[in-house]
Amino acid sequence: MTGKLAKASVVLLPIIGLVLAAASALALSVGVAPGRMDFEVRPGGTEVQTLNIINQSDQASQFQVYVEGGNEGWFEITPAEFTLNAGEVRGVEIAVAPSLFTAAGDHDFDMCILCLPPEAELRIGAGVKVPAHVQVTEFPIMALQWWIASAAALLVLIIVIIVRLIARARYG
Repeated sequence: MTGKLAKASVVLLPIIGLVLAAASALALSVGVAPGRMDFEVRPGGTEVQTLNIINQSDQASQFQVYVEGGNEGWFEITPAEFTLNAGEVRGVEIAVAPSLFTAAGDHDFDMCILCLPPEAELRIGAGVKVPAHVQVTEFPIMALQWWIASAAALLVLIIVIIVRLIARARYG
């Protein structure tokens, strides 16, 4: 009896797995490209990439795009919410801008794309998470020297203008 059960399970388990996998793939109605995002940006800089969202369902659906993983303030998503007709594709701009005081290093996030059918009363939808990696590079010392030199030149110019204004006021 045990031998028959083992033989039946060898046949039935893969069939059940295929049926379940097909059902979950059909339930998913959102596609994305690329499947991973990699950013390289210096502190205070900005890098923009496009994430293409594809409505793979047979009806119009609402989409929401947001970030999980901390430092969500670094990201600007345009548009963050929109509607796509069946089969339609839309590019979403993802801008990453760490603050000027962010330390160099690697940071991992998830770009979350949520698809909600507009008529769903319970607002049950499908979602996809796209892994995103942000490498914050060292702030180039030459850029820092440029800013210091520019600020010094501006300060000297302001002092010269003030001294001339004072001299003109005194000697009329």
